[in-house]
Amino acid sequence: MKRKIFSLLIFTFAIFASVGVYAQPGEAPAHQSAPIPLEIVLSGDGWNSQMIIDKKFTPESKFGFFGLSYLKADYDNDEFLRESINLAFLKYDIFKGVSLMSGAIMNSQWGFRPYAGAQYGYHSRTFMGVINSGFHLTETKNFESLAILEYRPPIKGAWSLYSRAQGLYSYNSEIDAHDRSHFYARLGVSYKNYSFGGAYNYDCYGPHKLTDNQFGIFLGVLLQ
Repeated sequence: MKRKIFSLLIFTFAIFASVGVYAQPGEAPAHQSAPIPLEIVLSGDGWNSQMIIDKKFTPESKFGFFGLSYLKADYDNDEFLRESINLAFLKYDIFKGVSLMSGAIMNSQWGFRPYAGAQYGYHSRTFMGVINSGFHLTETKNFESLAILEYRPPIKGAWSLYSRAQGLYSYNSEIDAHDRSHFYARLGVSYKNYSFGGAYNYDCYGPHKLTDNQFGIFLGVLLQ
């Protein structure tokens, strides 16, 4: 099993390296890079942060990268509410809006697992939607889906309404039960690259569905 995981990582690295050789700077006109959303949520009980990277290697390339980094803790440093989740996926576009994905997930509870799945994404001036679905390839063979929807209709000038819904469901096929899920909601306003407003986080853990609810404020920025 360790040899299979090592081979998958070597294969992924080789694809990254080969794309880098052919995507030399200066070969194409400069294009604006997709921004990286960074968010911090503060509540009465604790805080969490999330950063998402969803970029092509070059504007014309079929290869890209999807990464998500999530941190959570409460102010009393309760072990149950400490969590770190990191996703790192190589993407390959098979047709418009649909990509195959392969990479790894690192979780503070159970460690490292390779992953394979697919992504559907849609982007417009005011709306963004991304859905990832796939499987953990070792251990419990979890089936996992992540969906992010964001709507930013303009208000006036550089101001716009900001709303986002994000949901995750991870199913443990080994024990035929729920493993991890969440639902996050945001409602506020944006000014240029900055957003702020009210936040609600619902987290659910394990087959017994232990839950944690948090209400607070969020502060976000689009990093260029």
